Amino acid sequence: MALLLADVLQLPVATITDDLAMKDTETWDSLRHMELVVAIETNFGIRLCAEEIVAMQTVGEIRRVVKEQGAL
Repeated sequence: MALLLADVLQLPVATITDDLAMKDTETWDSLRHMELVVAIETNFGIRLCAEEIVAMQTVGEIRRVVKEQGAL
């Protein structure tokens, strides 16, 4: 998961912690967020609903959503 997020967000893997938030990350804008959603759906074979996509504002929330989908 960390490698995928680091790749899409163009950040070092070491910076991918559960506390990393969209609002605090310059490279994590709305377009990059949708790229992240597509990458997660493709990589984990899941479909995210609008509510889940909106909730994914931190790495911790992304992990929670993906885990709830049974993909982690």
